[in-house]
Parts: sequence; C-alpha cells; structure tokens
Amino acid sequence: MIRTLGLIDAFRVAAVSTPDIAAYSTYAVAGHQPALQGFAFVVAGLRSKRTSVALVALEEGKLLGMASARRASGPTAWFVDHLALPTNKDAPIGELLEAASAYAGRRGAERLFLKLPDTWDIQKLASQSGFFPSYQALLLTLPGRSPLYKEESLLNTRLRRPADDHALFRLHNACTPVEVRYKTGLTLQQWKDAEEPATQRTRELVMEREGDVAAWLRLDYHRGWTKVRTFTLPNAAVDMPSLVAYVVKAGKRRGILWEVPEYQANLRLLLERMGFEVSGCYRLMVNPLAEMVKKPAWAPAPTSV
Repeated sequence: MIRTLGLIDAFRVAAVSTPDIAAYSTYAVAGHQPALQGFAFVVAGLRSKRTSVALVALEEGKLLGMASARRASGPTAWFVDHLALPTNKDAPIGELLEAASAYAGRRGAERLFLKLPDTWDIQKLASQSGFFPSYQALLLTLPGRSPLYKEESLLNTRLRRPADDHALFRLHNACTPVEVRYKTGLTLQQWKDAEEPATQRTRELVMEREGDVAAWLRLDYHRGWTKVRTFTLPNAAVDMPSLVAYVVKAGKRRGILWEVPEYQANLRLLLERMGFEVSGCYRLMVNPLAEMVKKPAWAPAPTSV
C-alpha cells in the first residue's frame, strides 16, 4: 500500500537510516553514499502539501520504502528529492514513483525529474514507471588544495540579477544539446521552472563579454562542502583556470563537488588537469506528465450571440 506520510508513520520512519538513492547527485561527496535521515524526512514531509509530497510504502505494517517529491523553482517542474528502500525484498520503486508522478501532475507539473546513480540498477524500473533517460552527469571532487592555483581577478563578473533571465536562457541553449532541451524544457518558462530553488547559501555569478553574458557560475554552500555548476559560452575566451581557482578559494576550505554534464567534455578535461577526480556519476531521468503538441490542430472557439 502506498500512501502519503502521516503522523502515524512518523516514529517508524524517523528511525530509518538507509541509502538515499535520489539524493546521490547532491550529497555523494567524494563518492560517499548518502543515507536518508529519517527525522528530517518526516519534518519536511509534514510541511506544505501544495509544493511537496512524502510517500511511504507499507505491507502488513512493515515499511518497504519511502519517497518524496517537491516543486522546483516553478509549478511546471517537480523533482524526486528522496527515494529510500529499507529492504530490497519486493522494493516498490515503481509504485512510489508512479504515486509521486500522479501527485505532481495534479498540481500542475508538466515534468518530474529524477537523478539516479549509474552504479545502481534501478533505471529500468524507473523507465517502466514512465521516466525517460536524459543526459549523464559526472561528479568531480578536489581531494586537496594545489599550491599551483593562482587566482586572478575575474573581470566583468557580478551577481546574477532577475533581468539576466533571457541572456542566461540563451547561454543555456548555446551550451545544451537540443535533445536534452527537448526533454528538460524548450521554453524560457520551462527552463526557469526547472531550476533548483536558490537558498540563502546559494551564490550565482555571471560574467559579461561585450555586453552579453558569457559565463554563469552557481555555488551552493553546504556544511562541509560546496556544490558547483557552470556554463560558458563557446568561443567566449573565458579564463577558465582563473574561474576554477576562484571557486577553490570561494569554497573556504570546504570540499568541492563539481557537477559536469557529459556534453561539457572540455570542462571535465580542464578540471582533471587541475587536480579534480571523478567520484561518481548519475543519469537524469524525466517523466513527461503533459504531452507536447507536435502538430497544430483546429479547435472550436466560443462566440458571442
């Protein structure tokens, strides 16, 4: 039986500490396997039910699995942020994902995103539940600080502003293959909705060249590490070594977790030359909850009498 998390489940779930499959891409620092924190799952799951849902799978009073999904930056995009299975026996992965998809769809979601580790054989089960594979992303970490790093000033760099949305959308389109954009969002609104919500510990920078945005950098500071993502306009002559050195210094002795999509091969090569190592990888999967209209069609319009 799949149902939304209730107070009756709180004590049972709070005691669980098991691998968190969906959180791997965010918390797998240096290859460590993240664990679901049961108490935090309960607290988050009992909050607003309009922008999130927490689900439990039960059989004869036994807890078989837990999942949660929440809205991204806008209403048309949701993502599965937790997926944990205390027991591998008859793991109800498909049922949990289908329930999360149905819940998000009823609240206006057009796409539900899920990030799965490539090392765990559950992508087939996710595909059977309506998810399609998109791109693969590598997680690179910096084991130590290199004395060869020499930070230079990043010219024409400033904090991101709301007025940058259109320029950043053009940058995203220039850096992302069309087949990826087709699954993750083709319009400006879809792209904005699918962004990860910023927190008080998020810092976003843009770099300008000749009046246009040439690079974007996002730093998400966590307790002991910093998650990094970046896009740079092809042939924009961005000083990437200085940008990497800036990130290392901005990390303030935290660990660095740099997320690099497979289509950013040049960035991966640069980071590896500067001492970063691949510590893990995941596959982004997308469940299209609303079908895209591929052909125009006539429809009757109301008329006034």
